Amino acid sequence: MSASRAPAALPQAVTGAGLRHGLERALGRLAEQRDRINDLNVFPVPDGDTGTNMHLTLEAALAETTRLPPSDSVGAVAQAAAHGSLMGARGNSGVILSQVLRGVAAGCRGAEEMGPEMLARALEEGSKVAYEAVKRPVDGTILSVVRDAAGAANRAAADGRAISAVLEAAVAEAWDSVERSRDQLEALRQAGVVDAGGFGLAVILSALSEALGGSDSAWLESLPVATNSSTESELEPGAEPLGGPGVMAFSAPHGGFGYCTEFSLVGAELEPLAVRAQLGSEAEDDSALVVGDPGLLHIHVHTHEPWEVLTRAAELGRIERLKVEDMTSQHQEARRRVGGVTRDRRIALGVVVVAPGFGFHQLLLGLGAAAVVEGGQGMNPATEDILRGIDEAQADEIILLPNNPNLVLGAEQAARVSRREVAVVPSHNLPQGVAALLAFDPEASLEVNRKRMLREMTQVHAIEVTTATKESSYDGGEIHRGQVIALLDGRLVAAGADLPDVVVDSLEHLADDAVEVITLYRGARVQVAEAERLEERIRERFPEWEVERHDGGQDLYPYIISAE
Repeated sequence: MSASRAPAALPQAVTGAGLRHGLERALGRLAEQRDRINDLNVFPVPDGDTGTNMHLTLEAALAETTRLPPSDSVGAVAQAAAHGSLMGARGNSGVILSQVLRGVAAGCRGAEEMGPEMLARALEEGSKVAYEAVKRPVDGTILSVVRDAAGAANRAAADGRAISAVLEAAVAEAWDSVERSRDQLEALRQAGVVDAGGFGLAVILSALSEALGGSDSAWLESLPVATNSSTESELEPGAEPLGGPGVMAFSAPHGGFGYCTEFSLVGAELEPLAVRAQLGSEAEDDSALVVGDPGLLHIHVHTHEPWEVLTRAAELGRIERLKVEDMTSQHQEARRRVGGVTRDRRIALGVVVVAPGFGFHQLLLGLGAAAVVEGGQGMNPATEDILRGIDEAQADEIILLPNNPNLVLGAEQAARVSRREVAVVPSHNLPQGVAALLAFDPEASLEVNRKRMLREMTQVHAIEVTTATKESSYDGGEIHRGQVIALLDGRLVAAGADLPDVVVDSLEHLADDAVEVITLYRGARVQVAEAERLEERIRERFPEWEVERHDGGQDLYPYIISAE
């Protein structure tokens, strides 16, 4: 406790305004420590973005609390923070943090303010809810830290200590628990670090204590979070003793780390445990988290086959806010950053593309895109997501392809605020984006490429096949909700009950002399055999056309079709 702070000034309880102030302080502290936490991360996968994920999750939590009146109760503020963190949860650590906040909110539900005993119970409830979210809890992680902090808070409250003293006890035990983590997990011992998620949670608790009159950040500065004690004999097969802590101590295993797959699932009466059982694998779902309330779940899973998980999820409800990230690439980038070689693959000019679906991601990267940002119709990426893609491209100049008319303004906003020179080529669909990318010449200037890509993308037609969400009409015909519809360059041209029939009908609207190649991009919900049958039908109906087929993996569109 600071000697200059008079005891009389210390609060006797946590109010709604006090909790909001504490969350603001915690967000600032996480921002300061974000890179430090990123560099620590090795569990469950050394991907190097734990600090970023926790910061973004807490940022979403705080943003939700600002919607409330300044004088609202601590119970209302805690509930808002819990809801915001669930909707904005990022990564394994962010999802668990959201569950800690959810438990805290349950522990002070309906309360105007929170005294010492209620605070201790709320932390205990936060620990309980977080543990329940993880199928196989592991000691030496963020779970251990919140459990140990809650235990210390309960002991302090039982001794009749004031709210600031209860928080200080929780903070002290949290940092002790963080320090113990390096001996509780073999991966941490080998890397010579403490647990990144636990460290992040201790940062948050320290900031809350500071804001409410407790101890300052001395814990943060004094803790020896990393050592260089790892030796070659201690490392697992395949790991490299690179002389630095954290992510630097590990190489990716054969086959890589897989893909971090996150999304929200919306549907009637969805139960977290039942959904986790249907989506997960007993052998491989150590990082499978399914949390939320019946009807709205947030799902985070590490898998080598994300679209199998998504196909099963699509049978249970509607997928929203989808994000799929290659953890092997993340880990490699973290190693480059920690090793001080972040510019080893810097290029003069690169293309960043927005696209939905693993298949499209692989295709676009194979065609020369420097980075792909997950997004599209129904799951527009935020400006921050686009800026992250621009940074990942590691190019001095960027050409940005939004591939959706609704994303053009957001892309232009990202271009304005980016530190790099960014030009937006306003592609309105994925076929236009593919055509533009095929015209890209990395040896030419940004302006020459921009003009060439603009010209080439106008030479391609796009047919997007989806499902009508409301009653409407076109060309005098009625369209009913749930019918299959096809849009040619944004114009509705076909509708019906049968998917293959609608696709063929839409192709009839293309001028025969203007088309040579048709490319089908199969959506995530279409089986391969179905796509093969449709491809053969198109060949029979239009024998003069060359027909190609790729797996796009997009969610909302059974087929996206390019005609050139």
